[in-house]
Amino acid sequence: MRKFVVAIVLAIACLAVDAAPYCCYFNNDENKVTIVFTDNDASGEYIVSGVTLFPVEGEKGYEANSVNTNVTDGVAKVILTFQHLTKFSNPVVELTINGKKANFKVAKLKGTWQ
Repeated sequence: MRKFVVAIVLAIACLAVDAAPYCCYFNNDENKVTIVFTDNDASGEYIVSGVTLFPVEGEKGYEANSVNTNVTDGVAKVILTFQHLTKFSNPVVELTINGKKANFKVAKLKGTWQ
């Protein structure tokens, strides 16, 4: 029984430390929306697809016009561009990374973009 409890605790810990993408730059200039996100756990191949921006929570989503990915030293930097939008309220980006669904809030800027 003790081994079972330890196994459950370790499984939960592994899920908790799974890195997730986070937004570090947002710009709505030059007739487009640009969002940059990073992921600190990008070992190996990093394939981003199915990118959709929901500028207003619960309303229509917009597919990315372009997705540019660069991985350096296990850190992915991804630049997303979308059509120009003017209305934002709790925006969220939903996407697939290496076949796994992910999302992040655009309003929560974290880190720096270089």
